Parts: sequence; structure tokens; C-alpha cells
Amino acid sequence: MAKDPIVIIGGGRATASLIDAYRDAGGDALITIISDDEYPPYNRPPLSKAVLRGEMEGLEALVHEHETYDDLAVELRLATTVESVDPKHCVVRTGSGEEIAYGTLVIASGTRPRLLAVEGADLPAVHTFRTLSDAVAVAKEAGEARKALVVGGSFIGAEVAASLRMRGLEVTIVEMGDRLVPALASQELSDQVAELYREHGVEIALGEQIEEFRANGLMLTGARTASGRTIEAFLAVVGVGVVPNVEFLDGSGLELSDGITVDDRFHSSAPDVFAIGDVARFDDAVAGRPRRIEHWGNADSQGAHLGRNLAGGRKPYREVSAFFTKMFDVQLQLLGDTDGVDEVVLRGSIGDRNLVALYLREETLIAAAVVGQAADMIEELRSLVGERPALSDRSRLANSSVRPAAVFAH
Repeated sequence: MAKDPIVIIGGGRATASLIDAYRDAGGDALITIISDDEYPPYNRPPLSKAVLRGEMEGLEALVHEHETYDDLAVELRLATTVESVDPKHCVVRTGSGEEIAYGTLVIASGTRPRLLAVEGADLPAVHTFRTLSDAVAVAKEAGEARKALVVGGSFIGAEVAASLRMRGLEVTIVEMGDRLVPALASQELSDQVAELYREHGVEIALGEQIEEFRANGLMLTGARTASGRTIEAFLAVVGVGVVPNVEFLDGSGLELSDGITVDDRFHSSAPDVFAIGDVARFDDAVAGRPRRIEHWGNADSQGAHLGRNLAGGRKPYREVSAFFTKMFDVQLQLLGDTDGVDEVVLRGSIGDRNLVALYLREETLIAAAVVGQAADMIEELRSLVGERPALSDRSRLANSSVRPAAVFAH
């Protein structure tokens, strides 16, 4: 049971899910959210899709209206930074020097985008893409720009590039690696994604790095790559990874390791201090290793789980991690952990909008990716990935007419 009051650092999806689940489970402690964002919690998936394409107003991405937090007895402290945390005295110190006492502290401070340390990276038309403010700014500028440059071919870069292209801009993706969306852990799948983008007129430059952004005064005109190539662009979005927000925890005594180390109930190394969402490195019982996951679905699930536990539950967290992305008309969902995969068997293809990809490590199913599959197939795969079954019938592994459950021992 949570001690009163509950203070939450961070205002993302994990925070919103925690509050809803906690109140639904009967939790009645006072709650304060301290967030450096100017907006209350919002959903990030629409930012790179509907908001960027102009199909949704930015405020439609909010999880709740401001007034709902009053109804939930939650105090919002927005546009407020945290300077430090003192677990010994159960105090959070803000950037203005204010001290806020807690009985239970939840850290959901998330991540921030990595910056490019190159000339011109601070130009007004060069953006990172993380917050609602970022999405609104890029969406507005996309209405004037004819050509856009996306730096980074990860999921966020791919989503942004697709949305900008759908708005009619000429788009170039520059990726320093040898493939798009490397998190797919499959060269063949990455090649299929690249083909999808080329079919839609997106130019892709792999194995390239940006050396500088060029401008006429403060107006972006393009960029130069390490190979000497010049790319014309009037809008640039940089998506080259993120960094967990943990600097304010220096000196707190909390165990940090690429995030905040927590157990399978999200408890940190300090009493009554928990961490969830993008910033938490948790014991993933399904994957069998500590992980820090930067996906909306993970934040949503972890927040809800901890909310129920703080209201009186005691269950450990055991969920199959799930991530979805939409690139043009292709919605792809990835289930499980692809770390250490040594074989990926494809049934169908992205191009056909009909795909089941089975990820194996030492003849054991550890993950799956799907496009265009019915709900029962997705749930079957989710269950299998949670069980991590061994392969029992290799002869039918790639046969799309055979259900995946029929080729694994479980």
C-alpha cells in the first residue's frame, strides 16, 4: 500500500496509467505530478503520425483534460524541473528550490533525444522529435517546407519520414548504419521497409552521417554528409536515439545503470521509491534479463501494474513487451525481445501487407513481428512468446498455412 502522499516525477503515459489504475483499484492517497512539460500527460504515438500529418490537433493527444486531474484529486505541477531527490529525508527539490515531501515516490522521468554535435544543429528548422511541442512545431513548419531531411532510420525517424512524405514533402532519410529500423533485427525485414519507402518516393542514404547543417542566415537550406554529399532541405528532424533522464538523481544513492535499476515490482534500491516507463531498467521475467524499454505500450502497462500494486496489490510484473509502428499504410507490431536472435523465419512479407516473422534463439521462440494479422493470431503469438517454447517441427516452420502453435512444443 502506498504511503501518503504519492509524488510522481514525470508526466508521460506511465504516469497517467498509474493514476487511473490506482484510483480504479481504490487507492486514495494524495498525488502530485511534477513534470517539466508544459502539458499534462499525453500519448506519444499520435505525435509522429496523426498530429504531424495534420489529421489531429495536438491537444487531442492528451490522456485527460486538465479538469479530470482535479476530479482524480491529482495536483499538476507542470513546467517544473526537479533538481534532486533525497530518499533519506523523503524530499524532492525542484529547480526553484522548493522542497516537496513524499511518502511514496515514483520516478517516471522518461528520456530525452540525443543531440547532434555538428555545426548548424541549433538552427530553428532543425528539430528533435519527442514532445507534443516538438510535434506541433514540426507540423506547422511542414506546411511551408518543400523538402525535409530526417536524420536517423529508427522507428521514430521512419514514422516521421512517412508522415512528412504523406504531406507531400520530398523526404531524404540519412542513417549511419547499414539498414533502416535495426530494432527489427532482420536484414531482410529492414530491406523490405526500405523498399516500401522507396516505393513512396523517399530517398534513403545508408552508411552516411551529417557533418553540418547549412543555412542562409537562420534559414535552413540543407546539410552536408561525411562523404561530401549535399542534401537540400528546409526542415530537418533528428532522431538518433534517446538518453534516460537521471542526472537529477546524482548523489541520491539510487542504483543507476542506463536508467534506474528496479526489481520485478519496480522498486528501486531506496525504500518507497519506484521507477517505471522509459527510465526504468527492470527485471524482465519473460526475456530473462534486465531491460529498459522505450515504447508507449511498455509505459502504459508498467504504469497500470504499479498503480494496482500501490493500491494494495503485490504481483510481480510479467508481461510480453509489445511495440507497434505505422509506416504509410503498414502497421507492424513487434512482440517480445529480439536481443540475441540467431534466426528469423518469415511467413509472407511487408510488401504484401501480410507478415508473420518468427524470431528464434537456439531453437526457442523469443519474439514475433506481424503485419495484417487477425487478433487471434496476434494473441496466439503473444502467448507463445510469453512461454518461450522450443521448436518442435522445423519442416513446417515457414508454412503460412500451419498455425505457429503447431510447430513449437508448449
